[in-house]
Amino acid sequence: MTDRPRKRAGNEDIEAGAIKMSRPRPGVALLTIASEPLGVLRLAVKRAMRHALTMLEADATVRCVVLAGSGKAFSVGSDIKEFKRDGGWLLEAEREENALNDQIEAARFPVIAACNGYALGGGAVLALACDIRIAAASAKFGLPEVQVGAFASGSGTQRLVHLLGRGRALYLLLTGHILSAEEAKAVRLVEEVIADETLIERALELATAIAAMPASAVAASKRCVNMGVRYGWDAGIALESTLAVEVGLSDDAAEGQRAFIEKRPPRFSGC
Repeated sequence: MTDRPRKRAGNEDIEAGAIKMSRPRPGVALLTIASEPLGVLRLAVKRAMRHALTMLEADATVRCVVLAGSGKAFSVGSDIKEFKRDGGWLLEAEREENALNDQIEAARFPVIAACNGYALGGGAVLALACDIRIAAASAKFGLPEVQVGAFASGSGTQRLVHLLGRGRALYLLLTGHILSAEEAKAVRLVEEVIADETLIERALELATAIAAMPASAVAASKRCVNMGVRYGWDAGIALESTLAVEVGLSDDAAEGQRAFIEKRPPRFSGC
């Protein structure tokens, strides 16, 4: 495995460390965690994923991203064998994980986590950073760090409590309990549970539907939700007010209104 991204001659796949990137559908990018074993997130893998996201941010044709695992896992999180009993290293690792999760949250495009197999520890937190989560029927979710003398850092405690509430978050954090896919759906950790063999197809179908929407409205929706979650109601409403004018004056808004009146499908820019 190498930390340095490289483009393969002869096709559009880009492999950055153990992150594979492809464009399976118009407007949609697929990032696959291919690190062994079980999608382990070594520091080099996290950096490679950040590099891949940066490349996608620079490509205006990318309107939605699917993040998926491979084999038996979405990701089992950080590599415990890589850990060092050194404060400087631990701080660097924490910053790297936060930077990756924040980058996903702040991306202009929605990111869909297609969770197959195990999503544990930092792998579960990675899924939490995504905008939408769908799971294979065989998927398992958990934050078992407490069982090895650690806890779900890298924004794990904060993202979990925002999504599930204080009681449920602490129950999972303090016991290390592993949720089945159906249990994860019941507590609203994931939005859909899909048959294993159709998980990626469903994720791409959902991403394609989102990519067909006007990019400005999609980005505004994501920004406003995230602003409210991070900084509260007033901050979210203030951003809504600003973006409502910006998006309302866009060419896509005008086209959407014309199409509605004329009873025809809209033709949004870039679609």
